Amino acid sequence: MSERTIYILLTRSGTWFSRLIHFATRDNYTHASIGLDGPDGPFYSFARKYRYLALPAGLVEEQVTVYRRAVPCCLYELKVGEETYLRLRQKLRSMYAQREEYHYSVLGAFACYFNLSLQRRHHYFCSQFVAGLLEDCGAVELPKPPTLLRPADLCGVKGLRPVHQGALEGILTQPAA
Repeated sequence: MSERTIYILLTRSGTWFSRLIHFATRDNYTHASIGLDGPDGPFYSFARKYRYLALPAGLVEEQVTVYRRAVPCCLYELKVGEETYLRLRQKLRSMYAQREEYHYSVLGAFACYFNLSLQRRHHYFCSQFVAGLLEDCGAVELPKPPTLLRPADLCGVKGLRPVHQGALEGILTQPAA
């Protein structure tokens, strides 16, 4: 059985929302994304749809090459079996094809901060989306429900191996794992 690699990218971008989360939590990373096509491929997450507007937000495709300033990040890889990888890819494609039905869960992120679980249909915050996708497809076992996982909590998920820590722009200069 062949093994595939998926990537989890944690960042702290410096937007006002990221700064607010960092101020409240003191977490090193305030945003989580998932990528299936290598460290320089697209990543998917729940985030702002437009560069200068925090809302509306929803399911978006993010490109590492878009970032031109030094954004702190940690890139993790996760080895999964072919079947798990295909489930992840199918679920991600299906959700992205219907991305207009999905919305950022401001209330869910707020509830998570207070350690309260809030699950709403088609509403996610970034780390809830990444963790839920990984759990639903059988890639990982989580220490707590996705609705209670902050981006920094993903650092401790069993099976994730850090492959780059530092500036986001450094990911593109790293040799492929």
